[in-house]
Amino acid sequence: MDGMEFGRYRLIELLGRGGMGEVWRAFDNETQRVVAVKVLPPHLADDPAFEQRFRREAFAAAGLTNPHVVPIHNFGEINGRLYVDMRLIEGRDLHHIITEGPLPLPRAVSIVAQVASALQAAHRIGLVHRDVKPSNVLVDEEDFAYLIDFGIARAAGQTSMTATGNVIGTWAYMAPERLSTDKSDARADVYALACLLHECLTGSQPFPATSLERQIAAHIAEPPPRPSTLQPTVPSSMDAVIAKGMAKSPDDRFQTVTDLATAARAAATTYPASTPPPTAAPHDAQTLWSPSAPPGEPPNPAAAQGFYTTDPTRQQLASDAHGPAPLLSPPPQPPQPPAARNKTRRIALAGAGAVAVIIAVVAGIALLNTGSDRPKPAPTNKALPNTGPFTGTFTAAFGPKLMWDGTVTTGESADPAFSVTWPVRSACGSNGCVATTKTNGHSAPKELVFDNIGGRWVAVGIVRLKCHGVETDAWHVISLQPQANGSMSGEATVIWVTGCFNKRTLTLNRTADTDVSVLTDPGALPARVGSPAEALWGRYDSVTTYANGYKTKLQHFGVHTDCLRAGDRCISPFLASDGSQTYVYASQTWVLEREYDGACSKGGTDHIKWNATLPLPQPAQDPMASLTGHGYNDVLQGKCPSQAFDITFTRTGD
Repeated sequence: MDGMEFGRYRLIELLGRGGMGEVWRAFDNETQRVVAVKVLPPHLADDPAFEQRFRREAFAAAGLTNPHVVPIHNFGEINGRLYVDMRLIEGRDLHHIITEGPLPLPRAVSIVAQVASALQAAHRIGLVHRDVKPSNVLVDEEDFAYLIDFGIARAAGQTSMTATGNVIGTWAYMAPERLSTDKSDARADVYALACLLHECLTGSQPFPATSLERQIAAHIAEPPPRPSTLQPTVPSSMDAVIAKGMAKSPDDRFQTVTDLATAARAAATTYPASTPPPTAAPHDAQTLWSPSAPPGEPPNPAAAQGFYTTDPTRQQLASDAHGPAPLLSPPPQPPQPPAARNKTRRIALAGAGAVAVIIAVVAGIALLNTGSDRPKPAPTNKALPNTGPFTGTFTAAFGPKLMWDGTVTTGESADPAFSVTWPVRSACGSNGCVATTKTNGHSAPKELVFDNIGGRWVAVGIVRLKCHGVETDAWHVISLQPQANGSMSGEATVIWVTGCFNKRTLTLNRTADTDVSVLTDPGALPARVGSPAEALWGRYDSVTTYANGYKTKLQHFGVHTDCLRAGDRCISPFLASDGSQTYVYASQTWVLEREYDGACSKGGTDHIKWNATLPLPQPAQDPMASLTGHGYNDVLQGKCPSQAFDITFTRTGD
């Protein structure tokens, strides 16, 4: 079929073949783009059981609104052959990555958390994947993970056997109850994910038996392995995570994949500080937006990332390869010879029962250190005295780039820690305590104004930066707490209105006096204006109710609102591991607007504009107990209907 026409597609290259089908690199003549097309092979086209599995994959993947599930463009039947049209993704499967050696602890935990995010989305709608394994996890150049091959996914309660009586799945990762009773639920995926975590940490399967019989017996009878005994860099606290995740009884396991990922992240905090830094591929800026679509609508294109977030902005990853510059660029370093890079190879990911290979050119958003000049030394002769609580020359030490949950980004493109010099001038008066500084940042606000708010020094500014190739507002928020030793420590965060997110730890230490005459007089600035939007903080759950009656619920958002000094504009990112949203406040209303392409379950790709508005509650509340608004899922082009929705956020705690 190579080079032949297949309906609207021209098949260019066979990328992979497995028991479930063939995956082709193809050109879509209607949309004028290169895609991955999966076709049921001829000898299976007439088999009702395989046809059912093929359709299940398309419907399952198209119905999942999670950035860690590869988007489906289209599916159907051409010339008696079932097919599914998917996004192309450039990367490698996790199996091939692990063959190069165990993953560093932070990278292993990050990838598992992303897979857990995809699984949780499936479990939420009653789907069990049933074949979670490294070869079904695709990792792109930014270390963004995709769970693939939903061709054997089933609704809870359906049989897990084929028409010929063969068990669906892979023995090395199969839960004991599937081997003994063939009855399982989402906790079977918890077991498989724990097996995958073990393999990431150690480089070997939990029970690498020499025969199938011994492997099955080990899953049923042998105690879970202890990864710390196989890999010295794995903390012993991770043994308990594996033991609970691989418990023989489903009731003794973590009850959700999210619980497993959370426990793994907590265990990773015992990772010794002396351990060499990881050398994994990068995992950069996250996408945070994640509205849930109703049944029959385009899948959610959002993120974060794992946590971390893709579509419409992370598929997205067709953006500038260098991404935006960091909050503040470090001093220039001597030129280094270019490092040799291995060309990313195209791969075929073949599961025991299905193939799902997708390759696309992607480039993640990275906060790269570019183009900053070293600050000039402060002059020795001061025209004005250094007075005020926050005045002098400070060394600003930025930690390595972090994801929103505190996970350190890894790999050759990750941004390491760096230091710059800041001159700062402060004054206290009737308008409170205020400080000004010049950062010399090319892509960050060149001047920042700090206000002392409740004992913390807070600065908020906006610059225009690219997020996934589109220039938009990037909010820079710095919050510093004075320490007993005279230093100040906190975080520097960058939040894009289109959904990207990044942060670093930040510590300031005073090293000398400074020439305050070159800095804006903080005493001459107008007073900071508080905003009622600042009462939106804490933990919230959300419920979205569509016009057709369908409801989606997202839980455990963490939100904090930061405002410009004038109080007229604020940003409120709602952060959660299974999907996050970034709202901008102005004129007594929060607004979220997104525009993207998404697959419609009725076939084809829709162009969608999604917007929501949340009016400021009246009377004023602090903290806000609830926030209610409306929105519209506007399908500008496509087959799925547009419809309105109501959305409510309810506060659940601090």
